[in-house]
Amino acid sequence: MPEATQAIADTVHKSVGFTKNCFDLFNICITITVGLVCQGHLIGIGLGTVVAVIGVGRVIAIFNHGFKKKMDELAGMEA
Repeated sequence: MPEATQAIADTVHKSVGFTKNCFDLFNICITITVGLVCQGHLIGIGLGTVVAVIGVGRVIAIFNHGFKKKMDELAGMEA
């Protein structure tokens, strides 16, 4: 999934952390909709899911802020 998130981020010209947050929130919305339509109540989404969605995207953003330039240099992607 990281490659898909990176590809989406490159396509929409946004950071990977922000794109990951949006992608995960979209998936939560789909899950909520399917749960309400099929079961009539919220299923499969708890506090941990929401916290993880927000936390993972922010951790990616913080990591990239601190290390992305050096990683790109080591990979030969930036001169």
